[in-house]
Amino acid sequence: MIILEGILYKVRESLNYVKPSEGAVARYILKNPETTVTMSVKQLAEASFASPSAVMRYCQTLGYKGFKEFKLKLSGDLTVIDLHNLEQETLTPEDPVNKMMAVITNTNIQSLYSSLQLIQKDQFEAASKYLINAQKIDFYGIGASLLIAFDAVQKFMRINKSCTAYSDFHMQKVSAVNLNEEDVAVAISYSGETQEVINCVKIAQSKGAKVIAITKYANSSLSNLADAVLYVAAQEDEFRSAAMSSRIASLNVIDMLYTACAYENYDKSLEYLNETYAIIRRSNKEENERD
Repeated sequence: MIILEGILYKVRESLNYVKPSEGAVARYILKNPETTVTMSVKQLAEASFASPSAVMRYCQTLGYKGFKEFKLKLSGDLTVIDLHNLEQETLTPEDPVNKMMAVITNTNIQSLYSSLQLIQKDQFEAASKYLINAQKIDFYGIGASLLIAFDAVQKFMRINKSCTAYSDFHMQKVSAVNLNEEDVAVAISYSGETQEVINCVKIAQSKGAKVIAITKYANSSLSNLADAVLYVAAQEDEFRSAAMSSRIASLNVIDMLYTACAYENYDKSLEYLNETYAIIRRSNKEENERD
């Protein structure tokens, strides 16, 4: 299985928060990735009209020890990137429906691949461990993120995990107040700056609960607060907002976390799933008979 580092996505997203001198380095890398892997620090600095120290700072900002490690990871990505980089097309009102179907599908697939590149193994393992050991799980989200939270509750409850996701923001806060050090809060916010979600996270942490963030790759308020961060990628165009594009990737993260928890105690999880399936089936049968 090929796992990419996702460097070019990280570089593109970093333009939202790095200093201007580092931004110049980022823009050059995005335009010339193949050339970058053959350059020295001094050469990249000259080509991007930045200083060698800006190049080094930028690599460290992205989480690498230096330019050498950055180049190594970038080179590894470039050797296999064509396997996952589907052609990115835009839509026009004149396009036929079959093109619309293909473009939307390919964009969703690309979001999934990009997110897989961004999620760090140690962060995912930490998040999974928190959920496996949790006595209670709170899911927080607003708008489109709330729909992801509802989906998570539906999944985790079926393996006997006590969890909540409230549509009312005040109830989210009330639930956060009642958490303790044995509980976990999962905060879903693509921007990482949704104030209602941030407020709930701060309350949950004040009660000793662990916090898992599902958010975009950025130095955001949410990513800085969380104990484990799982990044998702989004592909945007005129009609597809980040909320639309990141939804598929976020749902996939929920599926991965759910599966990790279910497989930790496979036999017991299967027993719970069979019980819930049998109860729902029997209930539906009784309702049909009454009708």
